Amino acid sequence: MDTIHLGAAPGTTWALSPLEAEDRLRARFPDLQAGQEHSPTTGKNYVSFYVELDGESRHGAYFERGHLVLRDGDADIWADTAAWFLSLLPADARAVAMIESNPDSLRTIPPGTDTSELRGILQSLFDVE
Repeated sequence: MDTIHLGAAPGTTWALSPLEAEDRLRARFPDLQAGQEHSPTTGKNYVSFYVELDGESRHGAYFERGHLVLRDGDADIWADTAAWFLSLLPADARAVAMIESNPDSLRTIPPGTDTSELRGILQSLFDVE
């Protein structure tokens, strides 16, 4: 298991606030455990959340202005949630992906990428470890 990072492409931001992200997550996952936080090191607000996927509790966080972190899983576990989350953004929103164990390998996620395509993009990050 690794940590997946989805972020706004360099030079861009996402307009979705942590509060909006939490509301959308609660609508998708009724049993969501979440809370609003503030990072004193970055000065950014974020929502930290836990959700059950594939019978296990998985952790994630969304930081204002464009950074989604998905922990405790792999491409198969998180692809559907990641694609859903990206669909909340404007149609032209640009995104990139990386995994924590290999931060030098960055993948571009084209606007409109579907779940199957995103799974492939994420899997390619795990394949180069």
